[in-house]
Amino acid sequence: METIFGRAGLRLTDLGSPVNELDLKGYCALFEEAATATQYDNIGLEFGQRFLPKHLGVIGYAAISSPTLAAALRNMERYFPAHQGQTSFGLLQDSGVLWLSYRIYDPRIARRRQDAELSLGMFCNIFKSALGPDWAPLEIRFEHERPGEYHAHEKAFGAPVRFGRRTNAIAFRRRDLDASMPQQDPFLFSVITPFLERRCALQEDPEDFATVVRNQIKLHLGDTIPTLSEIARILGLPDQAFQRRLKASGVAFADLLKAARHELALHYLSDPDMPLTEIAYCLGYSELSAFSRAFRNWTGMSPQRYRRTRQRRPFLTA
Repeated sequence: METIFGRAGLRLTDLGSPVNELDLKGYCALFEEAATATQYDNIGLEFGQRFLPKHLGVIGYAAISSPTLAAALRNMERYFPAHQGQTSFGLLQDSGVLWLSYRIYDPRIARRRQDAELSLGMFCNIFKSALGPDWAPLEIRFEHERPGEYHAHEKAFGAPVRFGRRTNAIAFRRRDLDASMPQQDPFLFSVITPFLERRCALQEDPEDFATVVRNQIKLHLGDTIPTLSEIARILGLPDQAFQRRLKASGVAFADLLKAARHELALHYLSDPDMPLTEIAYCLGYSELSAFSRAFRNWTGMSPQRYRRTRQRRPFLTA
């Protein structure tokens, strides 16, 4: 046990008090090292199935004390920065299906499969607390590549599981949001809200805020382009407060939108099987010609030429 903690850069005494907080990098490394040491790659998956919402701490109690599942997820979305930094957590709609998305974007954390599988399992338990133990998502997506024993994932979630996607996500029906939370407690929620508000304020960082906004734009890009007001609402901010935060970060919303589209365009073009028309649609362009013009302005070449250039690039040899 000490060896696993040591390799993760932690000490056993770090768990000696319930008020101690583990660094996100160390937390993710702990589960990755545990999986390696035990030679059990599904350790995060198994933990996630057993992880109850209250085990998340204050943010978990914010969820279960909310009146409905819709309120629970919105409160988690609003206050998630108080729980975990450099992470995207939010709801989005795609072709009539709702998705709960989750992704760590801390560049220091490259290995995060175990955290993703644990987190999505725990988030599903929030749904089950409102909808019953037999509830199952429509689909599960993970950003990491498909493991060898991936059938265990479909059995655990009771749904199709896709790998190698741009974020970790849970698909569910809109009507699920209407379910009541059985442990709703307005008094408890009123007690913990000021704490969460203070924590969110302490986590504010201009550069980090710009990254959060850019990632939320990327998560919500699709057949329509998210507006400033929509992203502000997702982050739980009035429009004017959101604009002030952007100004303090030294960036404009239009610039973050452009950067998000550019990053996603390069990501999608790396997949040779993804049609250019589909890429244009996923970036909010009404037609391929509009995407091609924008991409040429970004890179000086067409999307077709960029993809061909990437495919022909030779391997480097020592």
